[in-house]
Amino acid sequence: MVSWLAVSMHSVLEVGKQPSTKTATPWQWASLRREVILGLLVTVLVYIVLLWHNWNYVITDVAPYGDIAADMLLIERAKHDWLLIGHYSRFGFNHPGPFFLYARHLAEMLVGDALPSPYNAHLLVIIGLSAVFIGIAASTVAALVDSDRKTAVMAAAATVLVLLIQDQGIGILAHPWMPFQLVPPFFAFVLLLAGTALGRLWMLPVASLCGAVLVHGYLPLVPFVALPWLLALGCAVLQRRRSDPQAPMLPAGPLALSAVIISVFMMPLILDMAVHPPGNIIKLWNVTRAITPQSGASLGDVAAFIWQFWKPAAPVYSDLSIFSVTPALWILAALCIPVACRDPKARSAVAHVIVVAALMTLLLALYVWRAPGPPYPYIAEFYLAVPLAVIAVATAGAAIVIVRWAPRSVGLAVAALSIVLVSKGSLTSPNQNVAGIRELSDGVLDHLGDRKGEGVRISFDNHDNWVFVTGLLLDLERRGVPICVEAPHLAVLFTPERICERTAPGHRYVLVASSACATTCIARSQSLPLGLALPPEVPPYLLGTVLDVVPGRDTGRPYRGSGWSIPDLDGIFSNAPEAEFNLPVAQLTDAPLQLRVKAWSFVAKELPRQEIEVVVNGQPVTTWVFTTADPIGERVATIPAEVARLQQPLSILFRMPNAASPLSLGLSTDSRQLGIGLQWLRLDAAPHKTGLSQEP
Repeated sequence: MVSWLAVSMHSVLEVGKQPSTKTATPWQWASLRREVILGLLVTVLVYIVLLWHNWNYVITDVAPYGDIAADMLLIERAKHDWLLIGHYSRFGFNHPGPFFLYARHLAEMLVGDALPSPYNAHLLVIIGLSAVFIGIAASTVAALVDSDRKTAVMAAAATVLVLLIQDQGIGILAHPWMPFQLVPPFFAFVLLLAGTALGRLWMLPVASLCGAVLVHGYLPLVPFVALPWLLALGCAVLQRRRSDPQAPMLPAGPLALSAVIISVFMMPLILDMAVHPPGNIIKLWNVTRAITPQSGASLGDVAAFIWQFWKPAAPVYSDLSIFSVTPALWILAALCIPVACRDPKARSAVAHVIVVAALMTLLLALYVWRAPGPPYPYIAEFYLAVPLAVIAVATAGAAIVIVRWAPRSVGLAVAALSIVLVSKGSLTSPNQNVAGIRELSDGVLDHLGDRKGEGVRISFDNHDNWVFVTGLLLDLERRGVPICVEAPHLAVLFTPERICERTAPGHRYVLVASSACATTCIARSQSLPLGLALPPEVPPYLLGTVLDVVPGRDTGRPYRGSGWSIPDLDGIFSNAPEAEFNLPVAQLTDAPLQLRVKAWSFVAKELPRQEIEVVVNGQPVTTWVFTTADPIGERVATIPAEVARLQQPLSILFRMPNAASPLSLGLSTDSRQLGIGLQWLRLDAAPHKTGLSQEP
């Protein structure tokens, strides 16, 4: 395959090549023609190779779940609203921009109807973006090693070879997971910065494009993009003044084009502030204020985190060991670096890429040192491109030395070895199609029959099950079933449009482990060990019974309505302006009832007072006040008998007009809309009729 790539590109480059005696500056089109043609050829050929390896997924009806389905739910917003934000974050916000999401949406609009599912159209554009950035990287490497027409083909082929060897059995280049999608543009960005620092100014606007794409995809990449871009520009200016002291201080053309590119990518962020005030950019600002950790990671932890990307290890997708360079590439690098250093221009290119790699490594060390929470490897998956860039430029440098000085037989032997290395595996991810989601949605459709238009409400208690709920939401919506999820604490994953309103209709199902299904399951998945169960019958509530709402003794679960988060160690927090309990009281008399709770509220210096209005069967009965001086304690409300008899089950609604998230106040990364927190709740017969009561 590598030899086929080389022959194809070489033959096209030879066509129409006219000799020129005019000296071209680094910013003239004549000097870019070869790089543009080479980049386009690599893009087309890599796209064909990746598409061929993933063709089965392009023609198969795929029901994705997890991060991929969450992004597809977000992309659905583009069909009825402005989509001006990016991929979700584990800290409860969205990353800056929608570049990757709109690219997938465009593919769905263009070819989605001709394919079995929207996922197939998304996969086409994901492979296309990878191929584009690989094409940019390959032409950049060819320019870095300053190859001629003959050796440019080998330099580009060597770059492609490195990426294809790394991608064996992982599918980074053909997978919708956002950490994977960031690797090709970061790979190109590192190489472009090295070329810019060498004085090749045509690379600056292309680096700006790659950098803008990266920032749209991942907020922490802002310093990885901005600071190296400025340093590379400074080096280019010094090179420019050294070669021509009369030249202007700043290159007007490259800077103007870069400014246009950056402005285009800034437009969605600015427009979002106008369409959805105050806008995602304000939330991101609050995040940057709130996520500073108490103390930094140790030097050993930082070193271990970075080393995992450089150490020779076979990447295996099944256990997420996908962050290391495959040993074959380190063997290749060990052989190629000494050879590349024999050529002065190749040696200079390798040195510049190593300097950029060192800068990126320093920035990663600072990022990991101050990163909030555990430093999971996937938060820096993009950094895998750094060692790959060093290996790629060294391999390309060695390739041109071999082509110039070695007999043709050596080149043929290297090409044969390359074909063996690339063909030993598959360039696709093994987990793109899981039948479990379709099994669950089929069960829902069978259970609903002709009632699917009435809608579905999904709930779940195990936080880890959100990955399967995203897939279920996506698949049932696609099949014409209105569906929402009772999880307001995860609105950033499911999008706010799909969070159930308190009064929304729909048949209720609970996602549980298969072992907990018993006879209540309407569907089971063999591959995911999950089932959809009908909600258990709510037992009558006996007056005086204490309902705990803490894990391990959550006796309040059958009575809890919408508006609540998942219980934690202290109890349960509301996560909406309204949160409800429904109690089918067994012994109603003419006496009033007394509601007693152990409660607290989210108060802080920025939000010193919370008012909790207690509404029973639609009638306000009292208002509890929590302040920074009195944030926790027992609260009591008396419910008149005539109010209690208005409906059954008894509806106890907590209405919180001042509910807010710590994230919105810049206090932490918690994006839940917090109002009241409960540890327990009980209802008793009041000793005597008192009418409406106020907080004691």
